[in-house]
Amino acid sequence: MLKGKNAFTLAELMVTLTVCAFLAALLLPAIAYIRPDKTKVLFKKAYYVAERMVYELVNDEDFYPTTGETVGLANTVMASYLGYTYGGDTDADAKSKFCKLFARKVNTTTDDVHCDNAHSKPTITYTGGGAFKEPSLVTTDGIAWYLPYSKFDKVAGDTSEIIYVDVNNEAEPNCLYNVNTCPRPDIFEIHVEPDGKMYVEGVKEREYLRSNNTSR
Repeated sequence: MLKGKNAFTLAELMVTLTVCAFLAALLLPAIAYIRPDKTKVLFKKAYYVAERMVYELVNDEDFYPTTGETVGLANTVMASYLGYTYGGDTDADAKSKFCKLFARKVNTTTDDVHCDNAHSKPTITYTGGGAFKEPSLVTTDGIAWYLPYSKFDKVAGDTSEIIYVDVNNEAEPNCLYNVNTCPRPDIFEIHVEPDGKMYVEGVKEREYLRSNNTSR
């Protein structure tokens, strides 16, 4: 005589599936909300890297000595580092000093660094799908950097220069923030003063740096 076997009835199985579906619908949005926002993480990382590099450069007398009224990054006098020289009397040498020193102190994907006017600013667009423009350098975390080609010698109005970062390199959307057409940008601006002071003005830049976490 066969013994009876316990098994789920069809009704019990349907109830179990319904409960699981309900729990999934309840929990998935919460999980998505607390998942780290990669763009925010990378921008905050880029800002802190830039902050550290600028601080190290502007406070190093070997790179930017204090001479007369010349302040910090505006001192384009020739400097030596790891067997190379940076800065000098020519316009190109003076304007490329900051970019070349910055590039020597960060980890780049290749030694192919572009410190000139053509690579100091991305293609500025406020809509998704913007054309990618080759940067000054790309760091090993995949961030594209567009570094100032400048003597940091502005005397009127805004004295800051801008470091542009594209946190996902060539991947789209390749645009700056716009509330309607580019609500989730991947290009951000970091302002740098000759004395090394740094700040941001953009809506997303301020939002991301103010946040205490990296969730959405």
